[in-house]
Formats: sequence, C-alpha cells, structure tokens
Amino acid sequence: MKALFQNIGRALLLALVRLAFRAPAGGPIDASKLRKVLVIRVDPRVGDVLLTTPLLRALKKGLPEARLDLLLAAGKQPLVEGLADRLIPFAKKDFFRHPIRFWRAVRSLRRERYDAVIEAAHWHAFSFTSSWLTHATRSPIRIGHDRGEARRFLTHAVEKDALNEREVPSKLELLTPLGIAPDGEALSTTVDAFAPVKGKLDEVRALSAGRPWVALNPGARKANRRWDAKGFGRLAARMSEELQLCPIVLWGPGEEAIAEAVVAASEGRASLAPRTNLAELAATFRHSALVVTNDTGPMHLAVASGARVLAVLTFEDGPRWTPEVGERFDSVLVDGVADVAEARVDELMRKAARLMAGGESASAI
Repeated sequence: MKALFQNIGRALLLALVRLAFRAPAGGPIDASKLRKVLVIRVDPRVGDVLLTTPLLRALKKGLPEARLDLLLAAGKQPLVEGLADRLIPFAKKDFFRHPIRFWRAVRSLRRERYDAVIEAAHWHAFSFTSSWLTHATRSPIRIGHDRGEARRFLTHAVEKDALNEREVPSKLELLTPLGIAPDGEALSTTVDAFAPVKGKLDEVRALSAGRPWVALNPGARKANRRWDAKGFGRLAARMSEELQLCPIVLWGPGEEAIAEAVVAASEGRASLAPRTNLAELAATFRHSALVVTNDTGPMHLAVASGARVLAVLTFEDGPRWTPEVGERFDSVLVDGVADVAEARVDELMRKAARLMAGGESASAI
C-alpha cells in the first residue's frame, strides 16, 4: 500500500512538473567569465559524495578564478572538507520539520547569484529535489544530465554517453558544456585529516602485533550486497596463512554481529576491530596493506583513502560503481551472497596477491 501511494504521488508530481516548467534553451558558455559556481549533490550516502570528488577537482583546476561551492547532505561535510571553497549543508527533512529554516536556506542560495550551477545527482533517474534546487537558484547556467523531466529545469542538458558505463566518467560528462577537461578519476577524502585518529590506529596496531593488516569490511547497508560471513572468514584464514597478513574485521552501526560471525569463521585468524567513526575508518583503510570489502560506502571511502582495495560484488551492475581495475583496485563478481565456494576464494586470493605485489600499503604502517 505504501508503494502504491508513493507511485501515485510521483505520478502527480511529474504531471505538475510538466505543467509548471518548460525546458529553457542555453547557448555557448564562456567559462573564463564564471566567478561563482555551485555543484549540487544532496544524495545522503557516503559513496555518492565521494564519487563527486573527481568532478570537484576538475572544476577547481579548470576554473581557477571562480569560487566553487558544494551543496551536499547535512553531516557529510567532513568527508570533503577543503575540496571545495565552501560546503553548504542541505537537510531535505527540514521541508517538513523546519519549513522556515528550509526556505531561508533556499533564499540564501538564490541571493548568491551563481554564474553556473551543476546538478550532479544520479544520471540514470530524475531527482525532483536536485532539479528543483537547481532551478530555485535562478542561475543563468544550469547544467545536468538529460534524463526524464530534468531537462525542464536545465539550460544545458547533457546527453548521457552510452559508452560511459561507470559512475565517475558519467559524472565528468557534466564538464562538457564548460569546455573543461577531466583531471583523472581518483576519488578524494579529507575526513581523517582534521580529526584525531591516532589513538584508534594504535588500537588496531596492537591487534595486528606489528604485522601488516588486511582490513575486512563484511557489512553493507543492503543485505543483498553482503557476501556471506563464511566466505570472509575463509578468506581471512588463507590471507593470514599465505600472505602473512593480520585480518582485522571492521564494522559499522548494527554490523557487529556480522563482524563477529566472520571472526568465528576465520579459525581464530581474524580479530574484531574496535568501534570506529568515519575518520577512524578512513585512517584504518589508509594504513592497511589491503582492504577487502563489499560494494558499499566504505568501499568508496577505502578507494578515496588511497588503499589497495579488493571488492566483492554481488550484482552485475557492481562495476558501474567501482574504479577501473588497476594497481590499486580489483574486484570479483560472486554468484549471490551465499557463493562461498573454494574456487571463489581462490580467485579472491589471486587478485589479493596481485594487488599486494605493488607494495605493503598506501601509507607507511
């Protein structure tokens, strides 16, 4: 019943959009004249924020005279502190809970008089929130992907390149109307740069007894993206024995039982990590010899931290969200969360060994 009402509400919203908004036309852009630019990425997930950082980096490099602001979900600012000139937190729930504060925030955006706004939400689905916020700025240049009704809110609707199957190259397509070249696909984070993390790293080092550690992340927000704990446990045992790594099992809110199941399945080879916040988690990744993780937010955090990352993907669309396979990243597509066959563990071990051949860690251990 809830889904039915949601579908009806969405249909009514789209009908209203078609009546109230008309697709504007935008001409050529002289990027050298831009002085204030806003990127909108208010999706609340850690991965969504981090996947936007290559776009931010390219804009900073390509528009050296412009101020670059980022509108992002409230609470996610520490992930990207310093990667834009100004971070503006956005709380969607304020529309209902604190409407006066919500409309003040919208008016504040409008008063900035941005020369250009880039709507950087998911390219595959129309986001009314992001599109409406883009339109509400009244910027003369509004750039975003051409999908569904989004074009009605944009002056420059960017057609999706069918050859770009991964998320980061797709996001970098938004540079096209500005004539700005990408500056690589590397993700970035500063979450552990402005927070105390040494004490937690000392705890992890004590667990590893001086050995390089492999950080295992068996949790995920969605259960169908969590590879079975038995697989992680078996992998931990073999990495300890064959690669001489100390397996440390990390966990987030509500995931301690999953982590404990991995430790139990590891034949006594793995250790349960202490509780960590995002900054401490990033620091632990940054100092790991290797990270093995499900397809989830911490996967992106590990990549952004510069760690060597081996991802376990449970869906065919998994590669869309990952970096390209290279010196610091690889992945294995398993046949569902319960696929813990020894052949699959063998494949993970081969790829782990390949990544390890490049060195011990992203940072000195």
